[in-house]
Amino acid sequence: MISNGVENFELFPRPSSLAPSKAPPRWPGANSKTTDALLEILKDNHEKWHIFYDDEGRHNHNTHQVLALWFFGAHQDLLHGSYNKNIPLQRPKPEIFEAITASNFNDHLGDKTYYSAYLTFFDNVVREHKGDPASLMEEYIFSTKANFSSVSQNGQHPQMACRFLELIMHPMIHFGYGIEFGLPGMMIEGLAQAAVHPVDFGPMIPESLFTSVLSAPNETQLDGSSVHAFTIVARILADPQFAIPGTNKLAADPKEIDRKIEELQWMNTILYAISGYKNLKEDTFNADFICMHLVTSALFLPIIATHLSPTSQALLLRTYFIVSLTWWISSGRPTLDIASFMSAEDPTHKNQSHPIPLGPQPPPHPQALSSSSSIATNPNPWLYMVQLASVHPDDHFPKTIRALSHYALMYGDRKAGEADFAQTELKGTEMLDGTLFVRVAGLTTKRVHDINGDEFSAYWDRPGYFPDGNSTHWVPLSHL
Repeated sequence: MISNGVENFELFPRPSSLAPSKAPPRWPGANSKTTDALLEILKDNHEKWHIFYDDEGRHNHNTHQVLALWFFGAHQDLLHGSYNKNIPLQRPKPEIFEAITASNFNDHLGDKTYYSAYLTFFDNVVREHKGDPASLMEEYIFSTKANFSSVSQNGQHPQMACRFLELIMHPMIHFGYGIEFGLPGMMIEGLAQAAVHPVDFGPMIPESLFTSVLSAPNETQLDGSSVHAFTIVARILADPQFAIPGTNKLAADPKEIDRKIEELQWMNTILYAISGYKNLKEDTFNADFICMHLVTSALFLPIIATHLSPTSQALLLRTYFIVSLTWWISSGRPTLDIASFMSAEDPTHKNQSHPIPLGPQPPPHPQALSSSSSIATNPNPWLYMVQLASVHPDDHFPKTIRALSHYALMYGDRKAGEADFAQTELKGTEMLDGTLFVRVAGLTTKRVHDINGDEFSAYWDRPGYFPDGNSTHWVPLSHL
């Protein structure tokens, strides 16, 4: 699409092999052929397909998977294989019956049939902003006008920050990919996607939240009373009404923003993994579909936050925190047995902190540096997990391994017993160390790899974390 005479603006330029600030470093393997394949797929998807592949609102994940595979250095055949497998699911973009303009922008929010119209609108906007993610998010996601100071014809507020996090964070993830890989076309799709998402979390993200954050001066620093995310989880577990005492203060201190992002990445990994831990002796792990998205979406928090003003950073982290906890509560709010999880030994793997590959392995060199055959054939467990993720048919699996491997890189050398975790109110956090992420990745890999199903629903668990396994927990198809 060519708009406003900006003919040389590329929606899908060649991404750099070097990751931008705050983004995971890329694995080696990408080359001119793999990048050509990537861009061909991204452009084809952008021109042809709806962001939802059915009337229920299930998401088109084509771009997420091919970008994760390119990130891992996968061969171009795998990128094409991923895309070709998913093409039969897709449906064409809807026709444009009415153009979206600045004057009627609010009137069709939440209507999936207007995806193409919003796509064209944001194509113009992104070109005008020269693909700058900061100005795009400040104006169309976190500004007061984009949320509560304007209304539609029926008197509804736009609440774009809420829409940005709806349906288990998909618009945020999509836009985050656009920032990470320098792809304005993905930013366009992410903004259009947000515009046609509902506001189911509207009551959880009220106008008063925006008022309190926007009224605080940017120069305000923390007074030491900030509540750790683990402590708030502990209070939710202890409170039958799920009330959250105290506040989770965020201010303009960049170090504090980084610290809160770290807390959220640890928290969401725990909510997914330790909630899903049952008993490794019974060889069971509940790889919950909803909470898995909490892990993959948290990867984009620093990528997005680095482009935002202090107030918008606070809004992003507060709203993201609320949405994450709400999904976990709605999934059953299970007891978090951190101590058992961190001390468990799988009867097959023996050591959860160094999971071994599934199936037979090639013999090690006869003079291998380790006398342990499991170590000699598996010196770095991330290598085999990336290998499996790069060929797996389900797109969520490589995204999960990508997120967990980055958290392991960032936090892997953490020792158990450090004060900031041990002094929170969440029981067992004194046992958390940097092996958490490889443990979670190993369990996820085994769960996902053991299933041989043709449907995406076969690979992940969906009953939530309710004791009887037959809960009233319900995940609408539109949240997939």
